[in-house]
Amino acid sequence: MGGFNRKAEAGLVIVLVIIVVLFFFGWLINVSQRECKTNRDCGSESYCGSDFACHQYPAIQKTVIEYNFFWPAVILGMAIVASVWIFKQPRQEARFVEQKTEAKEPQEVSDLSEPYYKSDSNIRTP
Repeated sequence: MGGFNRKAEAGLVIVLVIIVVLFFFGWLINVSQRECKTNRDCGSESYCGSDFACHQYPAIQKTVIEYNFFWPAVILGMAIVASVWIFKQPRQEARFVEQKTEAKEPQEVSDLSEPYYKSDSNIRTP
């Protein structure tokens, strides 16, 4: 019975070695079919992609946007000048209140010597 196990182990080892050799040859074939490994392997106008093939650099168009802040600055300046002009004007309400208070003459207060509560005969106190 001991010899049977050795034959099975030898067969298993041979199968594993064959699988490893096949994976190694597949890897060698894959490496040999690569067009490039680094960007130096490609031309000056291309790069090496992740698929190990040379690709042309994309044409990038740069759009330049120029902002013109003249008219917004004019509008803000006019708004500031208008707000300063509005707040510098004397208030007409204040004049009206001053005239109203000046026109009043002081009045005398009536005599408050009477008690606030009058005694009522119907109310009993203890």
